[in-house]
Amino acid sequence: MEFEEAFRQTTPVGFMNTGTLSENTEKRYSKINSKNLIEWSEKYAVIERTKKGFITYMENWKKENRGDFWDTFKGKSNLKLINSEFYSLQLTYINESNDFVYCNLNIMYIGEYVGSYRMVFTLDGEVADDSIDIDRFMDKIINEGTTRVEIIKKAIKHGYLIDEIAGLVELDKDLIKPLFES
Repeated sequence: MEFEEAFRQTTPVGFMNTGTLSENTEKRYSKINSKNLIEWSEKYAVIERTKKGFITYMENWKKENRGDFWDTFKGKSNLKLINSEFYSLQLTYINESNDFVYCNLNIMYIGEYVGSYRMVFTLDGEVADDSIDIDRFMDKIINEGTTRVEIIKKAIKHGYLIDEIAGLVELDKDLIKPLFES
């Protein structure tokens, strides 16, 4: 039995749930379902495609709504310091609808969480949708990061080395390395 066949709805209609296994198959498939989901994600290169989707989403946002994009991220230099980290895969069963797999990434700015990006896949491995959710409290992180970026840029102009600057702004040098690459 495939992993998608082993799931059943456990919440009221209209609510989403990552699903649970039916009583008959719970013991038999409780360990296999995660393994099958991971194998399925590898087969369709879900994590890699989601990371590329995030980059594309950011580029499109920048092109299509430049003002909102710049307001959100407070300046060009900060964009070099935004990256994503894999967070989770979720199989979701929706009663009387299609099943979907969600690949979720954390959006990081200078090592701090500022939001999430999600790509939704059909069980055939096709992209169904994607979305971004920027944390409403990220302004403080962005503002502090902008101050750090200004300090880093001034220190670079004055000839300081990456190790010295990383110590000064209390960041790992790998996080600020993009500012040294022009």
